[in-house]
Amino acid sequence: MANRNGVLVLAKDIVKKFPGVVALKNVTFDIRKGEIHGLLGQNGAGKSTLVKVIYGIHKPDSGKIYVKGKEVRFNGPSDARRHGIVLVNQEITVVPNLTVMENVFLLGKMWKEKVFRKIDYEELREKTYKIISALGIDIEPSTKVKDLRAAEKMIVQISAALTMDAEIILLDEPTSPLPPEEVEKLFSVMRQLRDKGLGIVFITHRVKEALEICDRITVLRNGVKLGTLEGDDMNENKLVQLMLGVNPNEFYKVRSEATIRRPLLTEKPLLEIKNLSTTPLSSTDIPLKNINLRVYPTEIHAVVGLVGAGKSELGKTLIGLQPVTSGEIIIKGKKVNIKSPVDALKYGIYYLPEDRKTEGLIPNLHVIGNKTISSLKYFTKLLLINSKKEYDVAMQLAKKLNIVMPSPYEKVIKLSGGNQQKVLIARGLLAKPEILILDEPTVGIDIGAKVEIRKAIYELAHKEKITILLLTSDPDEALGLADTISVMRNGEIVANFINENLSREEVIKAMTG
Repeated sequence: MANRNGVLVLAKDIVKKFPGVVALKNVTFDIRKGEIHGLLGQNGAGKSTLVKVIYGIHKPDSGKIYVKGKEVRFNGPSDARRHGIVLVNQEITVVPNLTVMENVFLLGKMWKEKVFRKIDYEELREKTYKIISALGIDIEPSTKVKDLRAAEKMIVQISAALTMDAEIILLDEPTSPLPPEEVEKLFSVMRQLRDKGLGIVFITHRVKEALEICDRITVLRNGVKLGTLEGDDMNENKLVQLMLGVNPNEFYKVRSEATIRRPLLTEKPLLEIKNLSTTPLSSTDIPLKNINLRVYPTEIHAVVGLVGAGKSELGKTLIGLQPVTSGEIIIKGKKVNIKSPVDALKYGIYYLPEDRKTEGLIPNLHVIGNKTISSLKYFTKLLLINSKKEYDVAMQLAKKLNIVMPSPYEKVIKLSGGNQQKVLIARGLLAKPEILILDEPTVGIDIGAKVEIRKAIYELAHKEKITILLLTSDPDEALGLADTISVMRNGEIVANFINENLSREEVIKAMTG
């Protein structure tokens, strides 16, 4: 348990207005010495605005900020840093071609002190190693940052903050760019800093992460502080209810058991996989071993497993991106040989990847282009695109999926994570698949967007009559959506369930072995 003595920063009755919106409405928030204080809320709740006020990027329209009991007025981030407050953004802002030690002191204080005299690189190395090793992390200071993993790059930014004598570190969605397996490395560093007496603000929309790492959690919704929870009051149900304003059961449970689709005895599967094994293309890929699976028309079939279970490899195999060494893929009763995503689409299979930013979206292309890129043949005649038809269809899908955007010609990278994911789902729909494979469709998006996307997935199966193969690491997501659940572990299917009177404990037991 963190040491609760001493308020380092108090933001009292903060009001911040932007044209047409009140972003913060009389919010009071404090940061104590030796604690991790979580700041939760959906996109647009006011989380980032609040820390930017504390960091001096935004000036409050009213309210006061106190540091160690004394009122302060910041004219910019440099003023905040002089008071020991440092902000680390979710966007990793290191210089990839420089070394770890160069990045630490380029971003930090020591480099500036050396501007007018020769840099002692051995001194830099020693000081960098001392900072990083004190955090329990083993990174060689002379390593080029481009060769580090995402979590290690984030830790380099935090190390730079420590060279500025930071006492308060504001972490704005630091886990957003990290794969799940690297989050724990960052959490280890956060705990080390807390135990050294620093105050840490952890902005996130991921409830389970907040519960794992935070000593206190404050929830914002629409710019209003709804409460600060600690101790036994911190639980998933309370947090979800505060964030969404609805009963938590509505978050996970999209369908009722009365609507579970059971295949008829005489019914043939739309997709059948028999004794399928694969050869991994890289050391990080999981080989599939003797996979057997049946997916029936218009059902939602979830394949659930922990990170590294082989779910993504299964999806990629079905679109020809992983080589099959043995076994069969059968569609509508006929064995098929799928060598590429183009082949897969000919057989009615479309795959939406887990990593939407690097494998799915074209970041600097506008929203309409990202939707229609896989289906241009429907809008093209004599090599010319019918822009009006493309626009009309894209806007119809935007309305159907409730995609929020300032303009259909806005770059897709500027949309929230949830809206980016909806753009990918729209792209999948325009490809007119019979089988839509969704790989972790709600990872990395805020809790409200998760609800909308899960409802959209349910409607795709029930209204659009599309068969869904849902690949997820979230057992609650599988239980709330699927007709059938297959559990995957170490590249193998280890259990199959009809989702009727099925308990969370049964699924988790199968996932963990």
